[in-house]
Amino acid sequence: MRSLIKLSLLIFAVLVSMSCGKKEDKPNTVNTNPGEFSWSENVYVNNIPVYPLKGKIYGKDINFEYVNFEVWRGSNDNVINFGSRAPKQKCGYIENDNAFHLSRLGGMFEEGDFVKESFGKNIDGFIADFHITVDNNTKKISVPWNCALVITDINEDVVKGRIAMCFKDDAKSWIAGTFTALRCFN
Repeated sequence: MRSLIKLSLLIFAVLVSMSCGKKEDKPNTVNTNPGEFSWSENVYVNNIPVYPLKGKIYGKDINFEYVNFEVWRGSNDNVINFGSRAPKQKCGYIENDNAFHLSRLGGMFEEGDFVKESFGKNIDGFIADFHITVDNNTKKISVPWNCALVITDINEDVVKGRIAMCFKDDAKSWIAGTFTALRCFN
């Protein structure tokens, strides 16, 4: 009887140890280190870190001084700009900055989630790019991109939210974190 119990326990232990090593094959949808974000080919809402905007643009750290949410009256386009310099006046023109842009053509960004999880996915009416300024020359970079965006509040003055967006450039540019954007009507 004792040998039968020992054999049963041994079989049970083997089965438990075999099942513990198994890993489900699903995409990495959880930020493995919630304190940090890093460039990824796929992004999801739960990858967005909860800290102020950080990012790398063309291989260099970027400090965000100005975020605005433009509403273009004629075309009804919406553009969220994340830039390294502020304009001289509220909602004014910005010169010689480095910036990320996310646009929705002919429509409004609304409160809630927007996800374009991979570089290969296409969503009509949405465009993202960035530009860098070197020696007073601006270079626009349009490459495949992904994005997870959560807009938590829209009012007449500001738009608040969180974003994680990566670009498939050689330097692996990205932006991630929380933001408050000044709302500008053009």
